[in-house]
Amino acid sequence: MDTLKVPAPLFSPDGGTFHIRTQVRLTADALPLGAVIEYSLDNGATWQTGSQFTLITGGTVLSRIRSGNKVSLSRSSAVFNLYFERMLVIGNSIMNHGPAPDLGWFNNNGMAASAPEKDFVHLLTGRLRAFYPTMTVTLQSGGNFERQFGTTDYSFDEFKESLQQVQPDLILVRLGENIDDSQVPKRGFETQLSQLLDGLANYGQPVRVVCTTSVWQQPQADAIIRKVTTEKGHALVDLSCMVGQSQYFASQYTNLGVAAHPNDTGMQRIADLIWEKLK
Repeated sequence: MDTLKVPAPLFSPDGGTFHIRTQVRLTADALPLGAVIEYSLDNGATWQTGSQFTLITGGTVLSRIRSGNKVSLSRSSAVFNLYFERMLVIGNSIMNHGPAPDLGWFNNNGMAASAPEKDFVHLLTGRLRAFYPTMTVTLQSGGNFERQFGTTDYSFDEFKESLQQVQPDLILVRLGENIDDSQVPKRGFETQLSQLLDGLANYGQPVRVVCTTSVWQQPQADAIIRKVTTEKGHALVDLSCMVGQSQYFASQYTNLGVAAHPNDTGMQRIADLIWEKLK
C-alpha cells in the first residue's frame, strides 16, 4: 500500500488510566483533502473512521490517516488502562449462596469458598479497587434466566431495576451451571442470550460487558455463550480449562452439590481469568 508523507494523528489524552466512559480525541497536524482519521482497537486488524471515540476496552490503540489506498507513513499508538466505578455481577451460587445447614454449608458468600474474601467476586473486587478504591459492587441472581429462559414465565424485566439504580459501567455475566443443557436448542438459548446481552449493553450508558462459560460440563450452552458473546464484541472468559479438573473443586464437602462448586483455588482461577480480560 502506498503511504502518505504526513504525521499520524495524536491522542488526547495520550494514554494512561481512565474511566471507561472517557472520550479520546484524535488530532492531525495535517489532513490532506479528502483524507480521514482512523483508529484501531485490535492492533491494526480493523480500522474505524473518526476523530473521537469512547473508551470501552483497555489496551493499545493505533491511529493513522488514510486517503483512498494511501495511509500515513507512521502510526501513533497510546496505551489505555480502564477503571470502573460500578460493577454489576449477574451470577448464581458460585457468585453467592446463603447458609444452608442441611447441605453442610454455613457461609454467606460464593459457594464453596472458605471465606467471603476467597470467592471470585471479592478477589476481583480487590484488584479493581486498586484503580478506583470506592468502586461499588452489586450482585444479582441470574438463576431465573438459567432455569426459565425461553418459557412464557420468564421476563428480562427482572434486570431493569438494577440497571437503572446501579447505572453499572461494568457488567459481569457469570452464568451457565444451572442451565439444562438438553433444553438449549429446544428453548432457543441463542436467541435468549442475545436478547439478554443486548438489554445489558444498551441500557442507556456506555458499559463493558464480560461473559464467562461454565465450570461444569455444559457443551451446548457453552458453545452458544462463546458464539453470541464473540459476535457481539463483548469480552469472553473461557473457563473450560477448569471443567473436570478436581483441583479446582470443593471435594472436602460430603454434599455432592456443594462439592461440585469451586474451592478457593478454583475461585482464584476464575478471578484471574476474568482479570486478564479487564486489564
